[in-house]
Amino acid sequence: MNRIVLIVGCWFLVTSIVGSAQSKADAEKLAGGLKGDNAAQAGDNRQCKMFTKTEASRYIGEVVIHVENAALGTGCQWTSASDNGSMLVQVVPARYHERPSAAPGFKKLPEFGPQAFVVPQSGGWQAGSLHGAHSIQVKASGKGATEAKTVELLKESMTRDSASPAK
Repeated sequence: MNRIVLIVGCWFLVTSIVGSAQSKADAEKLAGGLKGDNAAQAGDNRQCKMFTKTEASRYIGEVVIHVENAALGTGCQWTSASDNGSMLVQVVPARYHERPSAAPGFKKLPEFGPQAFVVPQSGGWQAGSLHGAHSIQVKASGKGATEAKTVELLKESMTRDSASPAK
């Protein structure tokens, strides 16, 4: 009788450990996808294909060494070696468009549309606009990031979004 109890107890222990290990691996895979850490997904991200590292370097004034998924896969981020410079392009459905109109330094960009803007943010710049069925948001920071370059980045992102096929 004791052997049967011991065998059943060991069986439950082993199956719970194996089940836990599989669940942890699945959870880590899901977390990586949600955070945008999955390198394979970055290669499939439309926004990550919009700009090369060299092009991104021109917007932030620093050499870009890394490209990764961002904003739960709705964006892409290019970062410099110093981690002080980065560029982000995010494309979401138009219903999620946000204008930080109460932020200090907020400026409208009527040449892009009635909802377009540029604003200083976190040591860099943010710009955004509605673009058809999308809202395009860009951010740039680094020693060479300026209001003008961020507005240029928004304009180029809008052009390249039009040229890219939808998912």
